[in-house]
Amino acid sequence: MATVIAFTSGKGGVGKTNISTNLGLSLVARNAKVCLFDADTGLANINILMGISPEYTIEHVLNGQKSIAEIIIDLPSGISVVPAASGIKLCTNLDDKQIAILTSSLEMLEKKFDYLLIDTAAGIDNNVLDFVASAQYRVVVITTEPTSLTDAFSLLKMLMMRGKKKAIFILVNRAESYQASQIAFKRFQRAVKKYLNIDVRYLGYLPTDESVNKAVTQQVPVVISYPNSSVSCGFASLADIIKRHFKNEKNLPFFSHYWTVNAQKNKTEIKPTPVDKVDNDKLPAKQLKSNTLADVYTLIDQQQLSEQQLKELILTLESIYEKKHKQSLRDLNSLVELILAEGDEERVKQFYTAIAHGFKRQFNNNINNPVKNIQNLLTQDHFSKNDFNRLMDRFSDIYQQRFNEQYFAEGNKLLTQIQQLLSDKD
Repeated sequence: MATVIAFTSGKGGVGKTNISTNLGLSLVARNAKVCLFDADTGLANINILMGISPEYTIEHVLNGQKSIAEIIIDLPSGISVVPAASGIKLCTNLDDKQIAILTSSLEMLEKKFDYLLIDTAAGIDNNVLDFVASAQYRVVVITTEPTSLTDAFSLLKMLMMRGKKKAIFILVNRAESYQASQIAFKRFQRAVKKYLNIDVRYLGYLPTDESVNKAVTQQVPVVISYPNSSVSCGFASLADIIKRHFKNEKNLPFFSHYWTVNAQKNKTEIKPTPVDKVDNDKLPAKQLKSNTLADVYTLIDQQQLSEQQLKELILTLESIYEKKHKQSLRDLNSLVELILAEGDEERVKQFYTAIAHGFKRQFNNNINNPVKNIQNLLTQDHFSKNDFNRLMDRFSDIYQQRFNEQYFAEGNKLLTQIQQLLSDKD
C-alpha cells in the first residue's frame, strides 16, 4: 500500500505545488512509483506546472462516467497525476454506489503506487482539513515571512480542534540559508508548543533559487529543467529523507479507509429539517436575538475555563477575525502607546531589548547602526570640543583594553617610526 503524504499550508503562494511535483519526480528518479493527487479544488496549479490539460477528474469517476484508471495521466517523466480533484467535494453527500466507487478507486491508487502525494489547497476550509487528516504524513510548508507562520498556526489550530494527533512535519521553503530556516522553524515551533501544546518536527528546507521561477515560466519542473541548481539538490536530499523515514509499515489502506468512513458518516448525518421545526440557534447570525453576545459571554464565564483553554479560545477568535476582515485585530501603535504611557522605565527597557533582539534574529542585523549614531552625535551643535576629546580618550582606553596595545592613528604611527629611526642613528 502507498505511503500517503499531504502537502499543505495556511496561505497560498508558499510553493506547495512546486514542492509536491518536484519531490515526486525526485522520488521517481529513485525508482519509486509516484502519483500526484491534485486536491486543490480552486486552482489547477499542477496542470500549469506540468503543462497538461486534463479532460477528466474524480467527478467523472464518482458519476460512473470513467474509471480511476481512465483519468490518471501517466507522464513521460515517469510520474502519474490524478488531475484537479474538484469532484471530491461530492464526498460530503454520496449514495451507496458512489461510496463503493470511491473506496475501490482510492484502494486501486494505494495498491498501484509507492507514494501518493496530495497537493491540497491553502487555508482552513473543511475540504482542506479532510485531505490533511486523511494522509499518514502531514507536511506543512512555511516560508520565513511572518504571515506564512501565522496562517500555518491557524491551520494547525483547526486540525487540533478536530482531535487529529498525527505527526506534523515542517518544511521551510525559499530560505536564504539553513540558519534562516532554523530561525523560522524554531519561532513557529515555540508558538505551537506554547499555545497549542503540540510538537512539530523539522523536515528540512529548500533554498531561494531563481531557477524555480524560470522553470515555472517554461512549464517544466525545475528538477528536470535545471537539475544541477541548488533547489534541485535540495529536492534530491528531501527525497532521500522521505524514502528512509516515511513508510507505510503496516501496509494498510489509510487513505481510502478515511474517505469511506467520512462519506458514510456524512450520509448518516444529513437529515432534512422540517420548515416548522427550525432551530433558532442554527439560524444565520443576522437573525439571532440581539442579546446573543451577552449569552456567549455568560456561557464562557460559567465554563470556568483554564488559562490555557481561554488563551486558545482568544487565539481562535482572533484568527477568525483576521481571516474574515483581512487585517490584524491588534493595533501595534496602540500597544506601544500603552506600554510607554505606563511610565515604567524598566518595562520600557525590556520592551526595547525584546524588539532589538527580535529584529536581530529575523533580519540578522542590528536595529540601530552604532557608527551612524555616533556620527550623528558628532554633528550636533551641543557636542563641544571637550566632549569630542573625552570621547577620543574613551575610545583609546577601550582599544588598549581589547588589543593590549596603545592606539595610534596612521599619521601618528608614521611619525613615531621616523622618530625611532632618527634615535637609532644617533
